[in-house]
This record gives sequence, structure tokens and C-alpha cells, in this order.
Amino acid sequence: MKTILVAEDRDASRELLTVVLSSAGYNVVQAADGEEALARAAESTADLVILDIHMPRLDGYGVIRQLRANPVYASVPVIALTASAMTGDRDSVIAAGFTEYISKPVNMSMLRREIARLLENRS
Repeated sequence: MKTILVAEDRDASRELLTVVLSSAGYNVVQAADGEEALARAAESTADLVILDIHMPRLDGYGVIRQLRANPVYASVPVIALTASAMTGDRDSVIAAGFTEYISKPVNMSMLRREIARLLENRS
């Protein structure tokens, strides 16, 4: 079973992602902020990470910098979730080290397809 680390500061959004991904057959590890995301990532290696960009304590950009500096997470797919959907945002997110960018509100069926594609490409 593949493990997905979900870092999202909004409880309702984090729970919804957990329910959707668990029902799709993934093991989900939750984090409520960037610092907790790094702690969970250190405890066990996730096969994929979903990071909200705007989180307390450490934002998604801070988390991705530290994940990419860790050889264990250097090539793990990381999806950025953000409510900021301005022109050029996707390019900035990808340049920062994220694998993919998905704007909120999240289309859950599209997210599941994207996760499956990223995990298949990693196999």
C-alpha cells in the first residue's frame, strides 16, 4: 500500500483529503502545518506528498526546500495545493521543486488521477 503525506492546515480540508485518499486505497499520514509535515516525513518515507502552500509555522515552500535537500525525498513526487491561482503561479511552484500544482478548490477525481499517474511514473 502506497503512503501519502497530506499537509494541510485546514482541518476540514485535511479530513476530506484523508477520506478520499483512504477510500482509494492509500495509507494517509496527516500533518496540520509545515513543521509537523517534516516530522512525519522523518518518521517514515511517503511515496507522495501533498502540501498546502500557505500553512502556519512553515509554509509549503519551506517544506519543499527541506524535503528536496534530503536524499530520501529528492525524487518523491510532491503536489502543491493552493488557493492562489494567478498567472505564473504554476511556474513558480514547479521552479521551487514541486512536481505538480493543483489549485483549490480541489477536484478530487482529478487529484486521484494525478496521484495515480505520478506514482505509476515512479515505479
